[in-house]
Amino acid sequence: MAARFIRIPYGSRLKFPATCPFTGQSNPRGKVNITLSNTQLWLPIPFIGSFRLRKVGRMAFSANSALAWAAKIVALLRLVSSPVGVVAFICLAKKGDAEKGSDGISYYFLIGGVVAALVFRIVHWLLLSRVRIVRIGAGGLEVRFASEKYASEFAGLNDFHASDHRSKKRATPITVNAVR
Repeated sequence: MAARFIRIPYGSRLKFPATCPFTGQSNPRGKVNITLSNTQLWLPIPFIGSFRLRKVGRMAFSANSALAWAAKIVALLRLVSSPVGVVAFICLAKKGDAEKGSDGISYYFLIGGVVAALVFRIVHWLLLSRVRIVRIGAGGLEVRFASEKYASEFAGLNDFHASDHRSKKRATPITVNAVR
């Protein structure tokens, strides 16, 4: 089974097959959000802040309810693990300074929080890797489906074309005012 790619134009009303694109089970009752963000321009401005120009593509797919809950919990743990590690580091560092016998165990919580955040990010990616937004274009999104059957059903319901490979990135036309 090869991956299939479908270009989805912005503003189109989508119809979804009655199966989960992640597990293949029928009549899914949950919902999973798939996102992709591309930073196109980042300008640090001294003493003011930074200016960021980015594109964000979001799409919601129906999914198995157990998978939807697991994805939400892992996403929450990904966000919480780093701050919890920093708070534990600060609390233990203050306690260690008061006792003057600290053996440096507080650094393990700091490093552990960052490592846990990375592990949860990888687990979240693995849970939702069967459906991915691969490109954010000016006219729509390009989505990769791991299931060839689901992709052909989705394309048939919405009158889209499913291909075996990604579409080529087109050059963005630039208009320049004529100088006389």
